Amino acid sequence: FRTRVFFWIPRKVRARMNMGYRVVRAAMAGFLGGSAIHGIKRSLAEEGKRDPDLALKVAKGYHKTLQDDSFYARLCQSLTIGTLGFVAHTFMHVLNETKIENSKVLQDAAYKRRPEYKDRGLITVSNHVSAFDDPLIPAAMWSIPRMFSPYELRYVFCSIDRCFKKYWLGRMLTSVKVIPVERGGGLDQFAMRFAAEKLNNGEWIHLFPEGTRSRDEGKTLKKLKVGVAALVVSADVPPPVIPFYHHGMHNVLPVGAQSLKTGNKIRIVVGEPIFFDDLIRLHRQKGYSEKEVYSAITARIEVALRELHESTHRQLDRD
Repeated sequence: FRTRVFFWIPRKVRARMNMGYRVVRAAMAGFLGGSAIHGIKRSLAEEGKRDPDLALKVAKGYHKTLQDDSFYARLCQSLTIGTLGFVAHTFMHVLNETKIENSKVLQDAAYKRRPEYKDRGLITVSNHVSAFDDPLIPAAMWSIPRMFSPYELRYVFCSIDRCFKKYWLGRMLTSVKVIPVERGGGLDQFAMRFAAEKLNNGEWIHLFPEGTRSRDEGKTLKKLKVGVAALVVSADVPPPVIPFYHHGMHNVLPVGAQSLKTGNKIRIVVGEPIFFDDLIRLHRQKGYSEKEVYSAITARIEVALRELHESTHRQLDRD
């Protein structure tokens, strides 16, 4: 019956209806990854299998979503990131008190406003204390209109075993530029190759180099992992790394809490960009091993991040 009715609709009207259907479907894909019902059914079915390797198997299906650069994919990405960014920005600046220092450094790098940022990607690193550090911290630092231009916004890693167990959730996260990474999977995996490719295209990658969230409300910094250094070395042109430190996010979502808390004072301090051309030159000209270069790059980043950590806490003690 539905086919017969559709047949009698004029061709031009059918074409417009089909276009509208495709746009709505693209928007739905941004939130629930294609068909919401199909995604939820698949999630429930796969969870019922209790496969210990389920997360890894499911995450492999998201790689194609991340690499989709079609008009409809970009449309749904813009709508999804813009909407979520607006909500996050409002939460940080209206329902909480957020103070940002030196944000111009990050904006200059992201918008390629200075010559040293031309033809380079960008890496940012920060401490990690809450499951909602991202997207709340990036949203707080960006203006709302900019959030509807997803090319200028960050990609971020999230572990498969945490963020990609449910099919529909994984599809939503990939639509907002979250890259599935296998915890303990080493440097030779899809997430690292994909991030290196994006850096070569001049895009922005954000990482939490501690590898996991702090268990002491951010009072101490853990030893940084070498993943950031591996990305710096793998890029065609070494990207600068901009560290920033934030304080107060542990109160937004305390350990064990089921909902976000409001009325908090949050401080974000952006550091100066770190360049590694000298270390990469030594690596390529004098034959330094990758391990030595990784260690030197990681040490340089760790020093800068610890300085931000210490200076922020000294300022908080004075206040």
